[in-house]
Parts: sequence; structure tokens; C-alpha cells
Amino acid sequence: MQAQKKRVLILASVASMIDQFNIPNIQLLLEMGYDVHVACNFEEGNTCSRQQVYRLRKVLLKMHVPGHQWDCPRSAKAVRKCCRAYYQLLKLSEKYHFSWMHCHSPVGGVLARMAAHKQGIKIIYTAHGFHFYRGAPIKNWLLYYPVEKLLAHWTDVLLTVNKEDYCLAKKKLKAAKIVYLKGVGIDVRKFQKHTDKDYISDISNTGIDFRKRYRIPEHAAILLSVGELSRRKNHQMVISAMRGLAGQEVHYIICGQGKLKNMLMRKAKRAKTLRQIHMVGFQENVTVFYRNADIFVFPSKQEGLPVALMEAMACGLPCIVSDIRGNRDLVADDKKDCGGIRFSLKQPQKLQEALNLLIENPQLRDSCRRFNQEKIWEYDLHIVMHRMEKVYRWLDRWVKYENSSGVDVYL
Repeated sequence: MQAQKKRVLILASVASMIDQFNIPNIQLLLEMGYDVHVACNFEEGNTCSRQQVYRLRKVLLKMHVPGHQWDCPRSAKAVRKCCRAYYQLLKLSEKYHFSWMHCHSPVGGVLARMAAHKQGIKIIYTAHGFHFYRGAPIKNWLLYYPVEKLLAHWTDVLLTVNKEDYCLAKKKLKAAKIVYLKGVGIDVRKFQKHTDKDYISDISNTGIDFRKRYRIPEHAAILLSVGELSRRKNHQMVISAMRGLAGQEVHYIICGQGKLKNMLMRKAKRAKTLRQIHMVGFQENVTVFYRNADIFVFPSKQEGLPVALMEAMACGLPCIVSDIRGNRDLVADDKKDCGGIRFSLKQPQKLQEALNLLIENPQLRDSCRRFNQEKIWEYDLHIVMHRMEKVYRWLDRWVKYENSSGVDVYL
């Protein structure tokens, strides 16, 4: 008689987080012989298009992975929705008897760990960047830190994706196991196709077509940002900086959707740069934009370990990034080893200086390209998945034997 598969649940507050960060985890668990379920909000709060959410459902169906609608909000202020999502999760776990859970996102992580604790289910929480960090507003420490400190006691494996969060968790939090993982990983080979001779011979034509499509002059420099149109992603800082690029023909493309689109357009109009701003919405094939850009700009105020930045590095783009947690892990701006330039969010003029420097210096851009394409291999998907497999197998043994050493693991 065939043994019954162990059943596990992958959770996130929104479907876009499953789509962008968790498909490799799901594939890994299926290969390991698990019966995998997914719970997330397919209907609200997603940073990708409805079409992409629909495609995610089809992908899960093809993988024989049940996708459960979980009415989890993105904001903890939606108290009624949080309560409803909590009880939904209790009913779901009572019905399917999961061996363990793996949860993502701040609100989803809180509700999932509360439910897992109540029902005695082991749980992994991936912190994609704590809301409390060095330089964070005091209110973040007052609101989020006490909650995480409590929930850490109910967390069997706490996965951190950058060095700052890992050190903070080791010092302040008491999860059973604390793991440093180099992000969710990216398929580096997929993004480095442009080093192939066949691709190089073809890119000249596609580049011309790309510029024609967006009405970008052949001699103009193309800046690129990828991310939700939100205050946290801080695209408005780049729009303001463009006004100070004296004598430069520069165009700025933003791939992403969000509530701040109209505000950003008004800001560009006031700065007299509206003609040079291209908000192209959520893009399924963002690689086309990486390959046609000259410089990647990432001015975010808060990050864990940004996938968009890793993808840009893999494509060989020099990167200008805010000097924050996560970005520091990825972008070196030493004089000898340089993948780009980091700038302080408190000094907007430094962003202008960085833009001018890279736009006017093709040799520096080329040096950054080579450095980034080498460094990014540390974050390759195959390496990250190998480490994730170790985490999953460790938790599986703990579930089986109810035995843990409690020692931190640095992967």
C-alpha cells in the first residue's frame, strides 16, 4: 500500500507574492514528494495584473496544487478582514491537516503563525524585510517590533533574506531556528542570454524597434526602474532628479502599477520632464526592458532583498540604488570593485551626481556590468533552492521526531 503524501501549505497575503517568489519553492516541494496547497488572496491587493493572477491559477492547476482563496488583507488596519482571514485559515488547516506551513508577507505571516500556534502546526516564516530596521521610523519599532518579538516564539524557522535582518533576528528574536538565505533567488542563466553571440547579433534591431515604440531618440540614455508605483518605491525622487541632468537627453521607464500613477505624472509635468517619462504598467516580460536600458535606478525607501535589482544585475546593468538594507547586500560601490553607486535618501543631489557620472562614463558602466554579472551568481536560483531543500528536510525531521537542537543555521 502506497504511503500517503505529507501535506504542506504555502501562504501569502496576495497572489502576486506566490507568483513572484514561491513557484520554485512549490516545485521543490513537489519534487520532494509533498502534497502542496497554496492559500492567498487572488482577488485583491495584487501588484500584478488580473491576467497574470489568472495565469497563476492555471499554473497551479497544471501542477495539481490546490489554490485556496484566502481573504487576507495587505494592511493590519483592516481588522475585520484580518479576523475573517484568521478563522478561514483555522478551518482550512482543520480540514486538510497540514504537516507544516510556510508563510510570507507581514500580515499573512502574523495570521498564519497565530493559527499554527493554536493548532500545534510547525511553521516557517520568510521575512522579506522587517518593517523595523536601522533608520526606520520610531512608530515602526513601536508597532511591528513587539509583534514580531512575540511571534518569534511561535516560529519554528525564521528565514531572513539580508544580513542586517539576520543579525537583528539573532540578537533580538527567539525563533527556534534562524536562517540567513540569500533571497528567493533568480535564474541567472535566463537573464544572461544577451552574452550569447546569436542574441548580440539580433539585439541591434530589437533595440531600434524598442526606442521607436516609446519614442526615445537613438542617442538618449534610458533609465529603468521596476516596482510598484508606491511611496515606498520612491520613483518620484528620480523624476525630480532628472530636471538637474544638464545637457543630457535622458528617458525614464517605470515598469509597475499602483495608486500613485497620477501623482507621478503631475510631478513630471511640474518638472517639465513629462515627455521623458514612460510608465508602462506591469510587464510580464520585463527582460526586454532590462536589455534595452542603460542604467537601472532603484531609489526605494525600504527593501528586503529586491528581486528586480538582482535581475538587473544579471542582465549587466550598472545600478544606482538607495543606500538601504538589501541594496547594500547586492550593490558594491567600492573604488576597486564597483557594481554601481549607492546614494543617501537624505541627499537628493547625490542621485543627480550618480546619474550624471554613469551617463557620461561608458567605461565605468562597462566595469559595473562585468562586476554585477559575476557577483549575481551568489544569488542563483539553484544555490538558493539547494539551501531551501535543507531547511524543508530539517523541518520535516523535526515534525517526525519532535526534536530540535535550537542552533542557528547560516546557509
